[in-house]
Order: sequence, then C-alpha cells, then structure tokens
Amino acid sequence: MPNCFFRALSDEKESVESWKRNLYCLWATEFLAALGMSLVLPFLPFFIRELGVSDPGEVKRWSGFVFAAPFLVATFTGPLWGWLGDRYGRRGMLVRALVGYGGTSFLMAFADTVQQLLVLRLIQGGVSGFIAATLAIAANTTPREKMGYAMGVLQTSLTTGAVIGPFVGGLLADQIGYRHIFFITAGFGFAATILVILLVKESERPLHDAKFPGIFSNFRLVFTSPALIAIFAAGLIVQTAVMAIQPVLSLFVELLWPTTKHLATVAGGIFAITGFASLISAPYWGKQGDRMGYKKILAITLIGTGITCAPQAFVNQAYQLFSLRFIYGLFVGGILPALYTLTSLNVSEERRGGILGITRSGLLIGNVIGPVFGGILAASLGIRPLFIFMSALLLLVTLWAGRIIKEPKNREE
Repeated sequence: MPNCFFRALSDEKESVESWKRNLYCLWATEFLAALGMSLVLPFLPFFIRELGVSDPGEVKRWSGFVFAAPFLVATFTGPLWGWLGDRYGRRGMLVRALVGYGGTSFLMAFADTVQQLLVLRLIQGGVSGFIAATLAIAANTTPREKMGYAMGVLQTSLTTGAVIGPFVGGLLADQIGYRHIFFITAGFGFAATILVILLVKESERPLHDAKFPGIFSNFRLVFTSPALIAIFAAGLIVQTAVMAIQPVLSLFVELLWPTTKHLATVAGGIFAITGFASLISAPYWGKQGDRMGYKKILAITLIGTGITCAPQAFVNQAYQLFSLRFIYGLFVGGILPALYTLTSLNVSEERRGGILGITRSGLLIGNVIGPVFGGILAASLGIRPLFIFMSALLLLVTLWAGRIIKEPKNREE
C-alpha cells in the first residue's frame, strides 16, 4: 500500500513537471519563430522602396498588401492544418509549419521585385501555421485550472519576439542592409524546428477511428455555436483594429522623427515597446482569468485597448507615441490569451486543434483586412484617422461580444 501511494505521488509529480516542461519548450519554439518574423517589420516599407516602388501612396498600399499576404492564405489553410494535427499528430504539423516558414524566409532574401516578395509571403502563409499547433499541444497537456496561465505564458513568447525583433531588426537594417536579415529569420525558423523535434512531446496518441470528427463537422460546430461564432467574430474585429496601423506605423514615425538618421532604429523601438508592455501584462491577465473568469478579463482588456488607442492620433513627437504605445500594449497583452482559453474551454479535446485553427482564421482574416484597409485609408485620408476609427471599433466589439460569449464553469470533455 505505501509503495502504491508513493508511486502515485511520483507519477503525479512527473505529470506536473511534464506539462510545464512542454510549455516551456513550446514557449521557446514560438519565441524563435516570432523573433524571426518581427525582425522584418520595421523596415518592410523601406524594403519595398528598395525594390523599386517610389510613389509614397504606392509604398503605403504595397506595404498593406505585403504585410497581409501570409494571413490571407493562412485563413484558408489554417483549419486544414489544425484538423490534420488532431488526426495525425500536432507535433508533426508544428515541424512542417516551421520548415515552411524558414524555407520561404530564406527565399525572400533573393526577391528582386515587390511582386516576388508578395508571392513568397503568400506561400509562407500557406505552409506555416505554427501558432495554432502550439496552442493545441499546450491546451491538451495543461490542467484545466492552469489553462489561462499557460495561454498567457505562450502569449509572452510572441510578445517577447515582438519586443526584441523589431528593435534588433531596425539596428541590423541600419548596419547590414535589409536582405541579410531574411537569412537570419530563416535560421530562427530552422532552429525552432530542431527544438520541437528534440524536446516537444504530445500527451496522447492521435485518434484515427471512423468516429473522428471531420473538418466540415468542425466548421459546422463553430458556425452553429453562438459562443464560438462570437469568439470568431470578436477575434476578427480585434485583429482588424490592432493590425490596421502596423504596415504604416514606420511611416508615421518618419513624420514624427526630424531626421533620417537612425530612423529604422527608432521605428523598431516604437514597434517593440508595445510588445514589451504585452510581455509584462500577458501572464498577469492569464492568472487573473484563472481567478476572475476569462470573459471578464477579455472585456477589461478590450475596453483598455480601445481607450488608449485614440490619443495616439494626436501626438507630435516620437517619445509621445512611444509612451502611448506602451500603455496600449499593457491591455493588448490580455486579449488573445482570453480568446484562446475561451475557445479551448468551449470545445472537446479531440476537436481542439481543428477548432482553434478555425477560430484563429478569424484572427487571420483580421490580419488581412486590417493592414489592407489601414494602407488604403492612410493613403487616402492620412495615418492619424486610423487611430480614432480603430478605437471606436474596439469599444463597439466589447459591447457586442460580452453579451454572447459564454464561459463554461467546468469542461472535461
């Protein structure tokens, strides 16, 4: 009897250590990939100029299209990769995504025209999709009562990459030029692939029986469930608002910075500060979600993001924008962990990867609409009106989604 007791304690301890170890490995994987992706953000409009686009309006429009391209294709391929991961193994899908991301990044270094860059970004969106895979693995290996914490921790991997990447990317752009950075981005993708192969584990064998839910069954579930529809739509609208300013933010910094000297570095710092603030706040919001409820945290962070977005339209100095982007980022850091956790709690375990892939498509649609719309609006009306419009959009979605999204008290399916 004592031997059985101690063996049970040992197994429980090993299980706890296993989910934490997996979570930290997934964190490192997402960090490397996010770091590589964010290296190129501060100089993307400037690289488009280098590829031969000289008209200022065209630079803004192409920046929106190139920025949004991967998200456009991933909107359609993400649910497929998520479903295949549920059926045949999420770890394998994660490896595939990282290899595709690294390979396409490598090829971007050789782009000679903006059209070639656009095509490669489209391909990258089609073959990647590592975030949904890491979320599904983490959700299935983490205890229910720690779900918010785990999603918050994973979000910090993305935001840490967003903190370091733009700043380092800006520095490197000023020192070694734009093209060489794509080689560095590819290297991070391949390093993340090796990490997954060596260290990341799946808790259960994939299901292969005839009762396994099909991909169309997953779509039917999402779009017949009021809660999942609301999560899908809320994610779409939030990402539209958050991402609309991204492709032209460097150009806005250019208006505020009095000289071209160190411009890429300053732009990188302003990109990075939002990610740094999110890095600080995401674990906090995740823990508060575990304690107070994820729906309540979603409402608080959406309202805070909306309120802090509008004042950015009225800045006249780069340091003012820097300060406001920091406060803005403190609230942004809590939105996605809450949405991911609410999605996981509203579906059964064997569907989790597929449903996360579909609901994440809502985010990706926002990633497409936001930059394209932002680029077009900035080209026609100027950059400042974007902040006002997106602030109003965030506050409106808070009022709507809060009435429909449900939070299960206990879900063990």
